[in-house]
Amino acid sequence: MATSLESPVGGVHDDYGVLVGWSHAPSRQGIQLRVQSTCSERRDPRDIAARSYMMTRNQALILAKYLLDATGQSLPAAPREGRIRRLLRRLTGG
Repeated sequence: MATSLESPVGGVHDDYGVLVGWSHAPSRQGIQLRVQSTCSERRDPRDIAARSYMMTRNQALILAKYLLDATGQSLPAAPREGRIRRLLRRLTGG
């Protein structure tokens, strides 16, 4: 998948690569995250490795918040409720 480099802490190895794609699917246990990466600059599909991770919904939320904070982004504002829908909600007590 990626090249290994020796860590300064106890000789532990970490993998490094470039993220090229991901997908997700809900499951009963949480969310399945499939990550595709490569350590090659070539765009050969044979050089792309994929790994699946199972995450709880809470872990996914924490990861999403971290990525939003790290990039300085925020979630888009919720769409405004239209006048008719707001009136119907008030009339029905919803």
